[in-house]
Amino acid sequence: MEDIELAGTGSGRYLRLPLLDRIPGLAHGFTVKGTDPLEAIRQAAGRPLPLATLKQVHGAAVRRLRADEPLWREEPGRPMGDALLTRRDDTAIGVATADCVSILLCDPKSRTLGAVHAGWRGTAAGVLAAAIKEIAATGAAPEDITVGLGPAIGPCCFEVGDEVIEALRRNAANVEAFVHRGHPRSRVDLVEANRRQALARGIRPDRIAAVGRCTMCEKDLLESYRRSAGAPGRMIAFAAWRDPASPEAAGPASR
Repeated sequence: MEDIELAGTGSGRYLRLPLLDRIPGLAHGFTVKGTDPLEAIRQAAGRPLPLATLKQVHGAAVRRLRADEPLWREEPGRPMGDALLTRRDDTAIGVATADCVSILLCDPKSRTLGAVHAGWRGTAAGVLAAAIKEIAATGAAPEDITVGLGPAIGPCCFEVGDEVIEALRRNAANVEAFVHRGHPRSRVDLVEANRRQALARGIRPDRIAAVGRCTMCEKDLLESYRRSAGAPGRMIAFAAWRDPASPEAAGPASR
């Protein structure tokens, strides 16, 4: 497994995946506790950018931010959904999480970026599969798409009832591959569930990587909804295109 880098300085700290970092021109990150998302985006992209987000509802709706639309920043302009796609280079896109899986997608050939929020409900509804299908519908090949899975509550900590397992079973060929049976409660590996969802939609195994950090366990670095009993702390997973004039715009080879 590749080492996951904690990048950025001051209020702009974020985690980044080497797999995504190797895509020329792509800026991405998974913010941590105490991060100002706009500062993290500025440091990652080499320029200040606005952040477009959705009203997340734990479903499978996919929204596309098109070139002729105003940027979605604040209420009431943001549509509801849990997957956001764009080809724009004048904004970052992102999702907010605090135990759910944040997922970043990139198809460099079509210049499509994606940000997905997948809790157990969204995973059961197939939100990642829906986002990949939407990208492919525009002519992109699934084997060209790269998928990065952010920090989330791990199978070490995500205890669930039978109703969660049954909901996941409705959209998974082999639910036992990511469910750890136990008594009195079983545990679920949400990251693995979404990895398998990506594979089922034609994503190559070597184009999928995960941060692999548990939000419940890493209390000094990451936010957790369960650990904090619903406190408002959230992390942002973001993706954007770097400033073409930035020394990092050409990718890691330029560093």
